[in-house]
Amino acid sequence: MSNALSAIQNVVVLMFENRSFDHIFGALPGVNGVLLPDGQVKPNLYNLPDPTQPPSATNVPVYSTGVDTAYKLPHDFNHDFGDGMMPDLFGPGTTGFVDGKPIGAPTKTYPATNSGFLSSTVFAASGQPQGPSAMTYFAYQSLQVLHTLADNFVVCDNWFCDMPGHTLPNRCFMHCATTGNVGIADNDSGTIYSPTIFQLIEGCGQTWKMYSPLSGQFDSYWLNDSSRLSPNTGISIEQFAADLKNGALPFYSFLMCWTDYTAKRDSSMHPASPLQPGENYLAAVYNALLASPYWQNTLLVVTFDENGGIYDHVVPLAAVQPEIGPPQTITNNYGTDSTFDFTLLGPRIPVLLISPWLAHGVDCTQYRNTSILRFLEDLLVPPTSPNATSVSLSSRDATATSIAEAFNKLGLTTPRIDCKPAEGYPGYIWYDGLENGPGPLTAEEAAEPPMPHLVDAAKMYLTGLPGHADSGKPITRTFDTVAELNSYAAEREKAAGVSRQSKH
Repeated sequence: MSNALSAIQNVVVLMFENRSFDHIFGALPGVNGVLLPDGQVKPNLYNLPDPTQPPSATNVPVYSTGVDTAYKLPHDFNHDFGDGMMPDLFGPGTTGFVDGKPIGAPTKTYPATNSGFLSSTVFAASGQPQGPSAMTYFAYQSLQVLHTLADNFVVCDNWFCDMPGHTLPNRCFMHCATTGNVGIADNDSGTIYSPTIFQLIEGCGQTWKMYSPLSGQFDSYWLNDSSRLSPNTGISIEQFAADLKNGALPFYSFLMCWTDYTAKRDSSMHPASPLQPGENYLAAVYNALLASPYWQNTLLVVTFDENGGIYDHVVPLAAVQPEIGPPQTITNNYGTDSTFDFTLLGPRIPVLLISPWLAHGVDCTQYRNTSILRFLEDLLVPPTSPNATSVSLSSRDATATSIAEAFNKLGLTTPRIDCKPAEGYPGYIWYDGLENGPGPLTAEEAAEPPMPHLVDAAKMYLTGLPGHADSGKPITRTFDTVAELNSYAAEREKAAGVSRQSKH
C-alpha cells in the first residue's frame, strides 16, 4: 500500500460530460447499482409520470431499463439547478435547497427519493417530460472501453458531483473548489475569479497542463486570467502523446473532452451524442499512457462533471459549504426563484481509478470531484511531512476525502504487469490513437448540422474572445452546418489572436 501511493508522481484527469453512475456502471457486478444478484432490476428503482401519486393503471411505473451500445439518448436533459436537479431529486415544484431541506417539495412522492427524473421537463421552452430515456442503464459489458477498464481497475460507486447542477458550476468546483462569483447561474457565462488548482500547483513549484482535442478551451475560458491566459492551457491532445514519449508530462494533466461538432466526432459523451467517440478517446489516452515510460508512476482518473439529469437511485449527501456566505438566489428558466446554500452534493457520477499499483475492485468510499484536488494537494504537501501545513482552495476540498484511500484499500506492493491495451470502435474518431488527432472533417461531416449542445458550448467559448465585432455580445446567429460553425469559430479566434494548436 505505501509502495503504491509513493509511486504516484503524475496525475492525469480525463473529465467527460453528463452521465450518471447508474446509467454507465449500474449493471456492473459488485457495485451499488440497479440490479439484484440474480440480474433483475431492483423493484424500488422506478419513476412515475406523476410522482406525487402512487402507482396505478394510469400512473404506470417506469423502471430502470437496460440498453446496449447501439442505444443513443434521444435528447439532452434539463440539468440546471432549480428547474432540473431539484425536481429530479425531490419531486415537482421543488425549486431549491437550504438548511438541509428542499424548498417547495411535495409532501410525499412515489418513490420517496429521487422521484422526478422521468417527469421533470427537458427545458422550459419545450415543456416536455424527460421521459423513459432518463431511466436507462447500459447492460454489463455493452460499453467496450468503460466496462473493460472497470473490470480491470477500480470503480468508485459512492462518488458524487459537487453540486446538483449543470456543467459550469461543477467544473468550477473541479478547478477552484468553489463556484465563487459564478454561483448557481444557469447561463454558463462570466468569469470565476477564485484561485485555481493550477495556481496552487505553481505555488508549490510543480507543473501542469490542460490538453484539448479541440482548439476551443471550454474548461479554461471562464477561469481567472492567470490560468486562462497561461501557455499551459489549450494544448493539443497530440502534444499530450508527445509529452508522454518525450519525458515532458507535467505533475498534473487535465484533459478536456470536447471535439468537433458532429455526433460521430463528439468525444464528450454529452447527451444526445453517442458514447463511442468518447470511449475511443478514453482508449487512446489509456493506451498512450500504458505504452509510455510514465505508466508506473501515474494515476489516471476518469470522471464526469455531473449526471446530466439522468437517473441515479442514490440520494446525494450533505456537503460542506465551500465558502461562508448567505444562500444564493437566481431566477430559473421558468421565471421562478431558485435558492441554494451549497450544503448538498449532486448525484453520483461514474469514476474509474487506473494505475498498475491498484488491484481491480470496487471502492465504496464517499468521494466527490474535489477529492481529486485533495489528493493533488496532499501529493504537493504530504500530510506526513514534518511541520506540514495543509494547502487547499476552499472548505470543500479541505474536507474532501482524498482518493489516496483507494490505495489504502486496493493498493499493491508491486505494480501489475497484466494491464492490456483497450480496443475502441471502428468508424469513429480516435480509433487510430492520439498522435494524429481526430483528423480533418470529411465533406459529409462538414455538411452535417452541428449537435445543439456543441453549438451552445462553442457560443459560450467564443463569446468571451476579444477583438471581434461580436465580442461581448450573445451570439444569436444560427449555424446550419458544421462547416459554418467551424468557419465562424476560426474567424473569432483569428480576431482574438488565438492560435489553433491542434493539427486539425
